[in-house]
Amino acid sequence: MGTPTNLRVDSTKLPPAVERASRAVLQRIENNSTNQDVIQELANLGRLREEALTHHRATGAIFTPYPIARELIDLLTIDAGDVVCDPSAGPGIFLLAAAERKFQMGESVSSIAETLKGIDIDPVSVEVARLTMRLWAAWRGGQWPAVDHLTVGDGLLDVPDSWYSTCDVVVGNPPFLGQLKSETSRSPQRAQALKERFGALYTTYIDESMLFFLLAVDLSHDDGKVALIVPSSVLGSDSSRLAREWVDSKLAVAGIWIGGRSVFEAAAVDVVAPILRSKEQDQCTIIKRGVEESLPAPQPAPGQWSSLLAVASGVPNVVFSNEVCLGDRAVITADFRDAYYWLAERVGEGTDNDDRPKLATVGLIDPFRYLHGDKTTRFAKQQFRRPVLQIEDEPPPKLRTWLEQKQTPKLLVATQTRIVECYADTTGELLPSTPLVTIIPEKENQLWHLMAAVASPAASAWLGNVAAGTGLSQGTIRIRASLLSDLPLPEPSQSWDHGAELAQQIQETGINDKALRAFGETMNQAYNQSSTELLSWWSTQLQKKRA
Repeated sequence: MGTPTNLRVDSTKLPPAVERASRAVLQRIENNSTNQDVIQELANLGRLREEALTHHRATGAIFTPYPIARELIDLLTIDAGDVVCDPSAGPGIFLLAAAERKFQMGESVSSIAETLKGIDIDPVSVEVARLTMRLWAAWRGGQWPAVDHLTVGDGLLDVPDSWYSTCDVVVGNPPFLGQLKSETSRSPQRAQALKERFGALYTTYIDESMLFFLLAVDLSHDDGKVALIVPSSVLGSDSSRLAREWVDSKLAVAGIWIGGRSVFEAAAVDVVAPILRSKEQDQCTIIKRGVEESLPAPQPAPGQWSSLLAVASGVPNVVFSNEVCLGDRAVITADFRDAYYWLAERVGEGTDNDDRPKLATVGLIDPFRYLHGDKTTRFAKQQFRRPVLQIEDEPPPKLRTWLEQKQTPKLLVATQTRIVECYADTTGELLPSTPLVTIIPEKENQLWHLMAAVASPAASAWLGNVAAGTGLSQGTIRIRASLLSDLPLPEPSQSWDHGAELAQQIQETGINDKALRAFGETMNQAYNQSSTELLSWWSTQLQKKRA
């Protein structure tokens, strides 16, 4: 192969394990090895770098296995000569996969070295990426090229100006840094810098992985292609909505790769990779990891990327023309943390005939059922069978107001679910704990009508399409108060009236398959939805819940 004899590994900048492994690879290259296992050994340098990191959760840096990187590179159909950029390059796995594909397509090693760009905030990982690409170039072309396009810096803030609007492909696995946990939340200084960089598209709780999509679009030219691995929750999270809508105005979602929860050993999180291309797209393609056949799907509405997950999970699509929403007929709230801590100091185990207020938790709410006394629930680090509350005569003013609002007829909705789990508290005796959502009708005589709408198959399908993947897994949704507020209501009709009667009957007399089917069919009529597919899906989900 004619490899130069002046190849050297600078051990001063490398973790010891990486240094030893790289010398072994270099020895094979100098011996003119053509074994394809060399590519795996090169990829292993990145894994060894990851093993040397000690704070994966705090940094969000998760190593991507080479087969995953190669799979995404192949889906993007990278061509010889394409400029490929990874704005969160880490140890360079995606760039290695891109280099190998371009080489197999006949591009010269010198050209490949000039068309790969990467940036990462960790200088050691960048050094590993530089070494990996140099070793690859020496193996494939007998060269030890300069790696000026692999640089150290914050991908969201420090990308060289010359990179913008020049990339044919932007690909990578940006850090997952959700903002609801202290260990991954941004510092005030970084938050301010990102706000200045991204303007109105930046929101307080936006995951940093979604900000990389904004960057990727800026790096790409008009006919560019983008694929970034992100947590599935960002596809439907409210904090990312403006960012998704902006991305859709620039490039179109052409498909989605669904990796699932087993892709990364160091992060038990469901991951996906939306694939963006030019805006001339009629439909999308859903690719599930490990499944040979792809699945066609309609192009999502602006910002509604989660609808692709819904299609992948078999959630029926529902379209409403109704203009009146639940928020127009009810006050919908999620309780605040102060109420949780106040309740935690007053909760105790009750008896069968206890007349104290009962505690309602997410675990005690099922479709049409409140499981007090039937199921053990955990609250404030304790287990309860019949949790009740001892409320003093004169609560603090803030909590007194809260009590007045909650001790009224209302609907209680669980927030982590596959289909809506709703219960009607007709007497106001239940006090909800976060994260339950409370629905208080403006008119008390509308309680069962709103119950019928919220508990309907159409509502579950609508929420599933809008918020698929926002729960703890790709098959679940996290129901927010703001999301429920936007739920369209049926037009007034005899079907809706009958559905309200059936909802009351089911809750008061008990669940049975015949009554549930009658309720589902009636509410499908109220929503002008075809019954067969929607009813079958909803019934199946109910059976899974009851099993």
